[in-house]
Amino acid sequence: MSRTTVARCVVSIGLSLFLIGCATDPVTGRPTLARSESWEIQQGARYHQEILKQYQVYDDPELQAYVNDVGQKLAAKSHRSHLKFTFTVLDSPEVNAFALPGGYVYVTRGIMAYMTKESHLAGVIGHEIGHVSGLHGAERAAQQPLVTGATLVVGVATGSGDLMQASQMLGGALLSGYGRTQELESDGLGAEYIAQNNYNPEDMIDVIGILKNQELFARQKAADEGVAYQGYHGLFSTHPRNDQRLQGVIKAAEKYRDLSKPEPDDGEFLRLTDGLAYGQSESQGIVHGNKFYHKALDLFVEFPDGWQVINGQTALGAVSPDRSQVVQMHMDSIAPPVDASGYLSTKFTEFRNGQSVATSEDQALAGVVTVTDASTGQRTNQLVSMVTRGTQAFVIAAAGKTQLPDQAFLSVTKSVRRLKSSEMSLAEGRSIKVVTAQRGDTIASLAAQSNLDKYQQEQIRLINNLYPDGEPRPGQRIKVVK
Repeated sequence: MSRTTVARCVVSIGLSLFLIGCATDPVTGRPTLARSESWEIQQGARYHQEILKQYQVYDDPELQAYVNDVGQKLAAKSHRSHLKFTFTVLDSPEVNAFALPGGYVYVTRGIMAYMTKESHLAGVIGHEIGHVSGLHGAERAAQQPLVTGATLVVGVATGSGDLMQASQMLGGALLSGYGRTQELESDGLGAEYIAQNNYNPEDMIDVIGILKNQELFARQKAADEGVAYQGYHGLFSTHPRNDQRLQGVIKAAEKYRDLSKPEPDDGEFLRLTDGLAYGQSESQGIVHGNKFYHKALDLFVEFPDGWQVINGQTALGAVSPDRSQVVQMHMDSIAPPVDASGYLSTKFTEFRNGQSVATSEDQALAGVVTVTDASTGQRTNQLVSMVTRGTQAFVIAAAGKTQLPDQAFLSVTKSVRRLKSSEMSLAEGRSIKVVTAQRGDTIASLAAQSNLDKYQQEQIRLINNLYPDGEPRPGQRIKVVK
């Protein structure tokens, strides 16, 4: 190790008492703030388990195998091909892809819905492999603690942060993107890796453009609906067709492509995304406004008007308009008959003031508990209730920064019931259907046939790379929503 490298490591140790090594960037050869590779792999494995607590893996083995195959081919050409890369499709409507230290790469089904061919998928995965190659996640992980699922629950239960903050703590830590320099570096590395696999690196600009169009639409839609926008991290403020630096790094990758060989066939991508879940997942429940419908659980829950409903993998919750109050619900398995008061006393500290609540289910009981914040020692009160149905217990908790949401909490507890026959269709999910455009077909006619509530034409154009005003050609394979 050179004197310069030693000096950089000493400085790094001064910045972090936990630093246990000084890794070298495999792309540039420069020392970094990342720790040793063995530490990085260990941390990546830990973060991976947290991701699997926050998201479900998309249940389509053939699609999972396909994405893994594309990813492994790209990883084999990367600067860290010796790593054991893992590629996972997450069952989330979020438009996102991200990588963890050590070679864990994720794409959501939500982002895949906006791609139209394999090279688009390769471009996004290549970009994320670029973050792994450049040690971007490893550097960030070395400078911050792991936020676990348990911490997220405590954050909600104590009212130390609103529900949105708690549900996004892990994402804000490692999944929310990097600075422009690192994102641009990942674009260049991703373009290099896809070109070495004989994809056209220009398709990387194409998919970034698709995602930029989706971002512009989603931002406007979020503003119209008064909700926060969350999108893919790998986008700059400018459109990719106007970004000269991006154009430069993509063009530089052309030299890695062998033009004497054909580009990988992209027909498989559309075949495997035919039937892909679109939007909210039926298996996780469907939110319409302030109402929640779950077909398999035969469950209906209603939150107060104006509250933002957040449907997580392990909990369902809502945040008040001023973000000062939260209500959260999760499900437990019980062995009936069960004493609700005794059950809540074992689950929460100092359960008291229990009272029955009117319900169409077996029983419902509400009361008050006291929760102690492990980090500050601060004691706060929160409301809890339990609604039972056979072997199921729906446990509801509510907290507020300055005032407990008494009425909102009771209204949610009372709303828990089975679905009505007229509501069954509201609990059904939607999926992508690939069709062949016929002569005379337009986006307007195809959108009219799609199972979409609002922004029908905009959504059909976006998922077919025809935004803002493109039209299908006769014979073109087009995605609609059923």
